[in-house]
Amino acid sequence: MKSISIIYTLILSSLCLQSADLVREVEFNDGTRLILTLKDQPFIFKSFLNNNQIENIKLNLSDTHELHFTTSQPVERLQQINILLEQLRDENFKQRENAAAQLGSISNGFQNILKTNIKNSLDPEVRWRLRKIISNLPPQNSLGFDQLRSKTKKLKGQIINFTSTTQYHGSEITLSRSSVKSIKEIPKIFNPSGYFIINEENSSEIPITNIKIDFNSSLEGKILRSGQNINKTYEGIGVSFMSLRPNSYLTVSPKEIEGIQQGNSATNHRPLFEGAISARFCNPDDPTENRAVSFIGLRVGLVKPGGTTLTAFDSNNHKVEASTIREGNQFIGILSKTPITRFTINANSDIDTTFSFDDLIFTDLQNLNEANGALLTLKNGDRISCERFIFPEQFNRKEQNLIALPSTKSLGKLNIKMNSILSIHNSELKDPDQNLIPHLWCLLNDGSILKVKYTPEISPRTYLGNFPLLELKLNALWASGKKLNAHNNALTVPNNGAAILIRKDPVYVESFTINNDSFEGTRKDSSQVKYVFSRMPSIWFNKKSDQYQSNISLTLVDGQKIHCSKQSLFSIVKITETHVILQIANGKEFSVPFDEIHSMDF
Repeated sequence: MKSISIIYTLILSSLCLQSADLVREVEFNDGTRLILTLKDQPFIFKSFLNNNQIENIKLNLSDTHELHFTTSQPVERLQQINILLEQLRDENFKQRENAAAQLGSISNGFQNILKTNIKNSLDPEVRWRLRKIISNLPPQNSLGFDQLRSKTKKLKGQIINFTSTTQYHGSEITLSRSSVKSIKEIPKIFNPSGYFIINEENSSEIPITNIKIDFNSSLEGKILRSGQNINKTYEGIGVSFMSLRPNSYLTVSPKEIEGIQQGNSATNHRPLFEGAISARFCNPDDPTENRAVSFIGLRVGLVKPGGTTLTAFDSNNHKVEASTIREGNQFIGILSKTPITRFTINANSDIDTTFSFDDLIFTDLQNLNEANGALLTLKNGDRISCERFIFPEQFNRKEQNLIALPSTKSLGKLNIKMNSILSIHNSELKDPDQNLIPHLWCLLNDGSILKVKYTPEISPRTYLGNFPLLELKLNALWASGKKLNAHNNALTVPNNGAAILIRKDPVYVESFTINNDSFEGTRKDSSQVKYVFSRMPSIWFNKKSDQYQSNISLTLVDGQKIHCSKQSLFSIVKITETHVILQIANGKEFSVPFDEIHSMDF
């Protein structure tokens, strides 16, 4: 998190801005995120009031901390929804049927308005139709309105006639409703580690959140009962829970807790109110895929100062902790520059063993590695979804430019310095061992990881480059379907020998032979060990890897990793629009198709 904080600080300090210029993080509908310099400008916000009235508010962009756009015209949709709600009470049956059908097609994002009408209506048919419409809509994970956050309030409604133009890497960008998802001020409140703790539920620093879980009902509207397992209940809006106590799970309790608003709170099932809780953010369409957020907040009850801790983890497993500072109940929130992928809530047994929580809120889900196309990430944190790239002819010259053609139509051709690029993600990473044909994995001294094929008739060779295994500078070797058993740098590998890691203590061999389908070694007492490749454990040949400065690292979709430098086995000659051309020590060249590459790290 510290590196991200330094990057943001450098961005803010290095831009020599005029007084009317604003630095904003802009997210586009295709997943592109850029830090841009924008001119301050006025606009009108049609604010939706709780009595279905609209108030026109004149604002400047500099008055806002955050703007969220919807792709539709929300005020027009709201007016149409209100007309259809009236038609549900029409005397004509066909008119009521038609109104219900239209409501089902335009009400996603406005479910709360339908729920309010259910509570307020005395007509049983209207209540029945609205419940049926809500049950057929997807779980609400966004609001149908545009949203605005300023220093003093949050508003929902519609942003009127907002357009802005700016320059970015040689391209003029036009920002409008059709292309932009959000415009956010870059917070100045973060500490040096890149996070901020919020202990006030009404703090103006809390970003716009579209999801709030009150643990009273499921996504289908069914009432949750005490003792019910709700670990997977909210995966449809992007969060999956787990108890960290054996033979337990997350459940709800109707017990009234000071500060918890109405109804249930969430807690461990066994023992009730005790034990740690874990949660991770996931893809609502496929909960096995991880997602991330920039903010989480919740209210905890049954607590004492220092007795309960909320811990947030980023994708690199770095953690941020926030503990309670009050007795009874408290709001805890964590805002982080580095996206949060999971969190835990646990009690400090020396102070307090109990807690319960409610009203979980979090920002929109982020997919860290995917975009609508190939994802280009710059060292300043910008993320650009691209259709294709044109690499420079003289690839190893840092002053050369990469030409990127973005997916969003708001961005034209970009000329980006090669030394400003962090990575390119191209395809999804597959299960490294999904190939049913048994094979080996080898770790080279330069950090590369290659797949190795073998048969009883032919000595083992790499899939990539067809190198004989014995001609490579091997660091480790292991069988497919198993994980490399790591060591703590305490190995004393004999010269020309190896260390076999099966359990805690390694088995050393003074010499070894790699056959066509097996590994054989001789121990110091002259005893022999032999493993066929399919059952071979992790074998280490060197104490540590060589410290090469890699120019570029390629990760292939099958899990192979290639470190490219002048000292490594591989170096990069050229990158075309369709292939990466690699060269090995003897000058031989071969190409890797782009669709076989998961990512390139610069």
